[in-house]
Amino acid sequence: MEPISFETKLKTLILFPLFLVLFGILIVLIILTVFIPNGKKLATKYYKFFGWLGLKMVGINLTVSGLDYIDVSKSYVVVSNHPSTLDIFTHIYGLPVSVRFLTKRELFRIPFLSRVLKILGLPRIDRGSSSLDLDKINNSIQSVIDDGNSIMVFPEGKRSNQKELLPFKKGAAHIAKDFNLSVIPVVTHNAHTLMIKGKVWFLSGDIHLDILEPINNVEELEVDELTKLFFDKINSKLTIDK
Repeated sequence: MEPISFETKLKTLILFPLFLVLFGILIVLIILTVFIPNGKKLATKYYKFFGWLGLKMVGINLTVSGLDYIDVSKSYVVVSNHPSTLDIFTHIYGLPVSVRFLTKRELFRIPFLSRVLKILGLPRIDRGSSSLDLDKINNSIQSVIDDGNSIMVFPEGKRSNQKELLPFKKGAAHIAKDFNLSVIPVVTHNAHTLMIKGKVWFLSGDIHLDILEPINNVEELEVDELTKLFFDKINSKLTIDK
């Protein structure tokens, strides 16, 4: 990796505090939506704006292909590789359906943020568990579906930095089968070069989301088969920059 330029360091030092301030304002605005009619729809618009804001602050040019594969009137399980923290912003803003991430329970202990997560309906999971306990999150997943939103899962479970895909966990396949949802595989290209794991420098550049053809026959496949299918589809399309 090339040394971080002075311009990038200066941009980060200026824009990162500004982003935190704007993020704080968005938290307040989302909390206030509980007091107005149709507040959930407005909260979702703020959520989408959060994705746009993160990309613009960093200086990311996002392109998306395969949009025609998605029927915006349906709910899906969306699965993707996870090379960067930027994936949160790209998937919130770039996908034509509004996604709700499986969220680690520790975030629900943070004051104000926990309220926002509940308003937006993000399902809570325990990442320390060896398997996804669907009995504990079924209601929140069903609420996501009832609201017309989709479930977003990074099956690797953590950022892989795109050197190679990590083994996929089975939670996404369980959700797809239990709720009879089609699965949309999405491949993220180049994000790993713009926000390195463990770093916060705002490196400008291009990210591409490649939306693949939906997997509709989830009821015909076993969990292990479905998980392998996710992996193979994403891995076959993944551009790895050595």
